[in-house]
Amino acid sequence: MMKDNHIFPFLWMRGEDEEIIRTELAKIDEAGIKSVCLEARPHPEYAGDKWWHDVDIVIDEAKKRDMTIWILDDAHFPTGMANDGMKNQPEKCRRYLFTQFVDVVGPLPQGQVDVELLTTRQFTWQDFGKQFSEPIYDETKLLSVTAYKVYKDDELTGEYIDLTDKVKDGYLTADFPAGVWRVFVTFSTTKMGPKLEYINYIEDGSVQVLIDEVYEKHYARYKDLFGTVIAGFFSDEPGFYNSEGYGSMKIGDKATLPWGKELEEQLTKALGKDAYLKLPLLFAEDSEDECRELRMTYMDLVSKLYSKNFSCKLGEWCRAHNVMYIGHIVEDYNNHMRLGAGPGHYFRAMAGQDMAGIDNIGYQLMPGNDVATRHTGFSDIIPDFYHYQVGKLGSSAAAIDPAKKGRLMCETFGAYGWRLGVRDMKWIVDYQVAQGVNYFVPHAFSMAEYPDNDCPPHFYARGNNPQFEYFCHLMKYTDRLCKLFSGGKNVPQVAVLYEAESDWAGNTMYGYEVARDLLNHQIDFEFIPADVFENADYYGCRVEDGNLIVNDRTMKALIIPECQYLSKVAAKFILDNPDLQVYYVNEKPHGIAENDDSDLFTGILRREKMDGVAFDLIGYRLMNEGIRDDLYLSKYNEHLRQYHYRKDGKDIYFLINASVSETIEGDIVLPKADGYAVYDAMHDISVRLIPNEGKMHLCLKPYESIIVYTNPEECQEPTAAINFDKAVSLDTFDVQLNQIACDTPRYEKAFKLQPISNVYRDFSGEIVYTTEFEVESIPNKATFFAEQVFECMTVEVNGKEAGKKITPPYEVDVTDTLTVGTNILKVRVATTALRDANTKPGIFGKERTIIEPTGMFGEVQVRFYK
Repeated sequence: MMKDNHIFPFLWMRGEDEEIIRTELAKIDEAGIKSVCLEARPHPEYAGDKWWHDVDIVIDEAKKRDMTIWILDDAHFPTGMANDGMKNQPEKCRRYLFTQFVDVVGPLPQGQVDVELLTTRQFTWQDFGKQFSEPIYDETKLLSVTAYKVYKDDELTGEYIDLTDKVKDGYLTADFPAGVWRVFVTFSTTKMGPKLEYINYIEDGSVQVLIDEVYEKHYARYKDLFGTVIAGFFSDEPGFYNSEGYGSMKIGDKATLPWGKELEEQLTKALGKDAYLKLPLLFAEDSEDECRELRMTYMDLVSKLYSKNFSCKLGEWCRAHNVMYIGHIVEDYNNHMRLGAGPGHYFRAMAGQDMAGIDNIGYQLMPGNDVATRHTGFSDIIPDFYHYQVGKLGSSAAAIDPAKKGRLMCETFGAYGWRLGVRDMKWIVDYQVAQGVNYFVPHAFSMAEYPDNDCPPHFYARGNNPQFEYFCHLMKYTDRLCKLFSGGKNVPQVAVLYEAESDWAGNTMYGYEVARDLLNHQIDFEFIPADVFENADYYGCRVEDGNLIVNDRTMKALIIPECQYLSKVAAKFILDNPDLQVYYVNEKPHGIAENDDSDLFTGILRREKMDGVAFDLIGYRLMNEGIRDDLYLSKYNEHLRQYHYRKDGKDIYFLINASVSETIEGDIVLPKADGYAVYDAMHDISVRLIPNEGKMHLCLKPYESIIVYTNPEECQEPTAAINFDKAVSLDTFDVQLNQIACDTPRYEKAFKLQPISNVYRDFSGEIVYTTEFEVESIPNKATFFAEQVFECMTVEVNGKEAGKKITPPYEVDVTDTLTVGTNILKVRVATTALRDANTKPGIFGKERTIIEPTGMFGEVQVRFYK
């Protein structure tokens, strides 16, 4: 049976020498990481001779170290170029639907339109200097020519004339009646739109090219290792990509749309004989609101076909070959429920995968900052989505889909830059685990020469990352958390309706607006797509005693984010289950999304146990009505994040401080249980908790987290209370500075503590502080404390390591290292590589970011307790 490794970082393959590859694998193993994911993007010969040569080396080293490997399933992200294999079967390429138009003022007899011209791409002054990829297949199919009467601006009246049969030799000749008419030429094409050389995700035969060019070729060479050394394949950011870039593309925007034979058959069947004539309403608005039903039908079909013919097809292939299929899409900018770089519907996109998957790169999650928009130069990043929705989308898919078995993978740390150090990585890990992540793909181990400017940080950096030792420490901590929060189930309190269908039909409140208030009140939840109600048997969905149960998760209410339109499936489920408490945010929906059932909407308007709540009072309202977890902070604090997990007869509560500036302090009300313990995952120690009248006092400083669990078995007994006695302040040290990639240290004698960066601005590396202090007698407890450390430290006393700290508070127990008399103190502080890397800028230039100080300063003490 294949080992279940919870951490498998990207290993960037560039065609390096064998010794470099083997060394990097050894360093990954040193970090306690027993699996890697081979990133193909920089490699010059994916699925070619050099690729096989390099993968052979990785596999040989992995076998020696009892490691497993995952394989990126294409030569470049996003998955879908099929290793340039589409050129061998160009007839299977992607097809797009588009419409172009001319306006006519009637009456006009025998007016003509160059229909063939309107099936070609228009060149404008904005296109000067741009390069466009040549299509690999030449096919244009006219679907309809329709004249729609214009009401005002770009809105149509709904009145139309079918002119398709009046097209001869590429020209339309027709009499136009009085009024303003827009003549739409609607067609499918292989010659217009982005990524024409990519597979068509909604066509079975097209996706097969990816399987043939990547999956089958790896299987042919390594089939005996599938399910043992080779764990599976990873799809990186697949999506429709029917519009340029990563910005959100909502149905109705003016862009080419995914198209294919199966979609065309299903859409025309659903819409009837006038289907082709109505296709312009996918791009234009009409006064009769027919466009809403058409767009709902289109989005429903296209997202289901993506699921069926891409995600599920790849997943089925992998499971038939004894490996797993995982990955993530582009969730950003609401792409998770839209077209463009998205797949149309997050939960459907995940359907074929063995884990749910999400992504966190480029300061999308920023410790302590969930308020400021990130202006990156590439795009503007709204923090609310990353802090409050993307993690819960992933954990919800992991929880409610039986096939996922509670597994959520997150690619993380990538493209944050060299500024990102282990301190903030620990905050990110805690934050994501508290939202349900239990598998991590750290981004990345790069074997290129330091500094590799391609999406740093790089954790080893050919021996040049000063914090690699501490990264290893963090990974072992992360692995403990992941294993602890796997194999059981989370305990949500409420359900939030996934907003995809409402977004397709009109305007909707985004899920993160509801999620923020719930998580700030420590109320966990699941995003529930309407598909759960439609496929109740698969998801184990039912209402029982007024609770919504999905895959054995019990939720006390369903929350509907404010929206114009509610999907028919969701509305019917709500009406069929009158005992379920439903809350709508701000106001009830204005109609049914599919626009075809007035009786259903009337039922929604009249339904009892359907109450309104203001969006910023959701958590407050639920808590007042007794809907909250059974462990809770007696006083509201928006910075506390809480994750409740049930496993092996124990209730496990992960509590983290999301603030990097404020301490959370107050009494925690404990659930009824036979006993309690506190688990320190950083040091792998459990200590029995003795409650005080059913409560425990909580004090979480910035960057701190704690795990409380019930019914402990073996654990340490708490130590007796101690009292502070005195402190010895230290402000002068001998300092050794070990600069990155420099063999000759720099020394400073009798250095008065201040930021090293005040003296050596560009220094990055390790700083070794040495001094002496006296001890008259061994105390009950002694600690070393430093007010400011940037950013990881190891404390040694008398040549014996006392402990490491990778986050504040920087205080280490040194009791067992002390001797009576003179004691030699050594503090090793590791910086990030930022300052040094900024002296060696690549094509992207220096990192444009706040530059934190380096070294140890502020109040520094040895503290004694009696």
